Amino acid sequence: MTMNTIKAYVYALLLTGLSMSVFSSCKKELDLDDEIKIQLEKQDKMAKLDDLYDLAFTDPAKAEVDYYQFYTTELLTETQNFVVDNDVRMRNTFTDLAIRLNTTFEKARAATVPSSLFDIYKAKFDNTLFNKSLLGEIPQQLRRGDKLAKFEEKVAEATAFFDKRISDFKSAQTVDENLLNKSWNAQTFMISPDMTKFFILKYNFTLKDKGNLDIVDFYFFPLVTSERGLMVRDESVEYTRDIAPTLLAPTSFTVYGNKILFYFYLESSPNPGDMKFNREWCQEFDYELKDNQLVLSNPHMMLYMHPFLYVSGYGEPGYETNYHEYLRAPITLTAQ
Repeated sequence: MTMNTIKAYVYALLLTGLSMSVFSSCKKELDLDDEIKIQLEKQDKMAKLDDLYDLAFTDPAKAEVDYYQFYTTELLTETQNFVVDNDVRMRNTFTDLAIRLNTTFEKARAATVPSSLFDIYKAKFDNTLFNKSLLGEIPQQLRRGDKLAKFEEKVAEATAFFDKRISDFKSAQTVDENLLNKSWNAQTFMISPDMTKFFILKYNFTLKDKGNLDIVDFYFFPLVTSERGLMVRDESVEYTRDIAPTLLAPTSFTVYGNKILFYFYLESSPNPGDMKFNREWCQEFDYELKDNQLVLSNPHMMLYMHPFLYVSGYGEPGYETNYHEYLRAPITLTAQ
């Protein structure tokens, strides 16, 4: 074998070895490419979800449209369902919640201000209830960081918005001076004809300037509803002893048109059996001044006690069925 032949043989062996090595390396690279590709696609989806999350706070309407398009064409494709991935699923949930939070708030801001303070409070409670439910849906693993802070700031902004709307409405009202600085009193005992029900209505309060109240006695009309089966929510008739010590904010009243609305914010009962959490009451009546008398009629009640919002009384379904005729009768208070 000549020297040239030996060189050619060695070269062929080296070339063959190199080819096998390159082929093996390419095969491993191809195997890894599929996993890397999926991971890169996953990171891309999560980045886009983050962008949509941020967009929800600057342009909620566009975020809602873009999110639907993204979800139906990129998160769920013919070959891949990225939503089954836990990381993507949590990020997707947070983005969806942010869009719902902001679009709902924008609709509330664009809505015409109700002419009734009762309805303004109801709009606030509806929004608060909705926002708190969204907060409860945020995945536990994401309850930290700047994104959560941005979400919570928007919830606080919504609360402040409704509080200002309520404050502005109250500030725009005027009060008949004949209502103020008088001790309005009434005490009525009512017993139903069948002797199965009795009511003790006690009132002793003074309406002060700027919506302030001095109360010795105040009867909370019970909230009775049959929307989900007959249910009664009521408070103690002993205001000074049982209600006043639990106030979380000063009581207030607002007069508008022929209506007067009393607002109360009470803390949770320490007795779990009471099923009374922190709660806000609105008690609204039609009112009429007759010389030295204040006549209250058509009681309309609302109770917000998260996660529940109840509305009952005059104008609501089942009013005449749920409320005894004595509770539907006008109440006359006398100034003393």
